[in-house]
Amino acid sequence: MTTRVQARHRAAVRPLTPLTDLSDSVARTAGGAARSGAVALAAGGLLVSIALPAGAAPQAAPAAVDTSVGTVTTAVPAAFGSTAAGVVSAPATVAAPATTVTFASAPVAAVVAAPVLVRSTRSADTAPAVASSVDESAIAAASAPAPAALAAPVAVEAPAPAPAPAPAPAPAPLGQRILEVADDYAGVPYVYGGTTPSGFDCSGYTSYVYRQIGVNIPRTAAAQKNAAQTISRGAAVPGDLVFFSSGSGRAYHVGIYAGGNMMWDAPRTGKPVQLRAIWTDAVSFGRLAPTA
Repeated sequence: MTTRVQARHRAAVRPLTPLTDLSDSVARTAGGAARSGAVALAAGGLLVSIALPAGAAPQAAPAAVDTSVGTVTTAVPAAFGSTAAGVVSAPATVAAPATTVTFASAPVAAVVAAPVLVRSTRSADTAPAVASSVDESAIAAASAPAPAALAAPVAVEAPAPAPAPAPAPAPAPLGQRILEVADDYAGVPYVYGGTTPSGFDCSGYTSYVYRQIGVNIPRTAAAQKNAAQTISRGAAVPGDLVFFSSGSGRAYHVGIYAGGNMMWDAPRTGKPVQLRAIWTDAVSFGRLAPTA
């Protein structure tokens, strides 16, 4: 008895190609019916044409089986990148109208050209005047920059007025000035007939002091008394003259009244110019200058 050993063959495995995913998608869309299609691949780009049947066949055609060797023969699409397209056979009784899917480029937005400004060759003199209906003053006011915020007024203290110049001191009365000059020569010795600071007699001293303030008076005591205006003792002021006279009324001595029964004079030999008291009431007063 002969025993036949059944050979074990490797299960058929569907080959995988770059178009496997695409064919699976088409198969799912067609519902498992027979279909025919052609796929063309080009090096410069990708163009895909798919032929889909108008209606699916009730049952797919069975693959041819070689029972002698236990293998299944199936038409396999060509590999991706080959020049020959893979072909899948379909029953002849099924009409397969072709449906073409085309990939079109996106539309390009139209470019609008910017308007071109053409300068008129007509001069300003020949151009017609066009009256404006817009108040130009309103436009100028609207376009003018907003005024800056006004700063708050700052109180400015007015400078103190400059002090008025002090008035020039009034000149001292002439009598006061006479006394000041008389005091300058205190201590000058008595010299009979002397009229200078090296030595004075009584009338030489009074005439010299008066000249220092611009008043010229006679040289001797008698001449000075005769030229003076006689005044009472109560009316006498500093700077007036004091005369000492003999019984006949002739003056033999003279001095400069200093007020308060005092006088400046060159007394006699051995006595220098000094301020001293009027020693007698037998005196008279005379005025040779506006001393008051």
